[in-house]
Amino acid sequence: MRAREVREHFRSVGHWVDWEKTWDQFLHGDPEVEVAGIATAWIPTNKAIEEAADRGFNLFVTHEPAFLQGYERHESAQELNRRKRELLDSLGMTVLRCHDTWDRMPEVGIPDAWAEWLGFETQERPVGSHYKVCLLGDVTVEEAARRVAERVAGLGQPTVLIFGDRTKRVSRMAVGTGAITWLPTMRDLGADLLLATDDGMNFWDGGLWAADLDQPLLIVNHCTAEKPGMMAMAGYLRDVFPGVPAEYVDVDFPYGAL
Repeated sequence: MRAREVREHFRSVGHWVDWEKTWDQFLHGDPEVEVAGIATAWIPTNKAIEEAADRGFNLFVTHEPAFLQGYERHESAQELNRRKRELLDSLGMTVLRCHDTWDRMPEVGIPDAWAEWLGFETQERPVGSHYKVCLLGDVTVEEAARRVAERVAGLGQPTVLIFGDRTKRVSRMAVGTGAITWLPTMRDLGADLLLATDDGMNFWDGGLWAADLDQPLLIVNHCTAEKPGMMAMAGYLRDVFPGVPAEYVDVDFPYGAL
């Protein structure tokens, strides 16, 4: 099997993607390479690339970019990008980004896998939506936060931020897709608790909006919310391409809390 066949498969199922403008492209390497094995991960840190190569994989499917973009004008970013390309070349690693397809993929994509990881009963998500509603029962914000914290601990997230009144009783929690946690849209789903990500909101808009509405928020890391989807992708690819090894490679972002 050649690497391009993986992208061709994503294109065949991702009818919600604009394939003329999508991020879902090869970022490095040879689309015609014979695939020895597939690594799936949230983002290709150098450590994750090396781990994938150590496992015998030569196709790295990432959800986020491989190279620094926002910092690209800075000399340090240019040097880091150069070194990463050299590393990829030295290991014979091809990199494919799968973002737009997996952001709405039913069942195993980012939002559904995230909600399943959290372990709550959920409402069905339309394929066109980035949002899903978790049914909490009748709990306080703090009780919901503790349950979320228990689940994200297994993803390397040491803490969950709580914004607002932690004693308020809630029953419907909206979750999004990675950095797509637009708070007003989540509230419009009838949710009374919103689980956002750090990259998916800011405090000069989102914080002010939530404070004035008395809208409680829980906030986790962007990477944390998308890891379950990339874990699920590995199993999905094993089913689609039997005989081709596919495994999830964890990305360790060394942050913590005191």
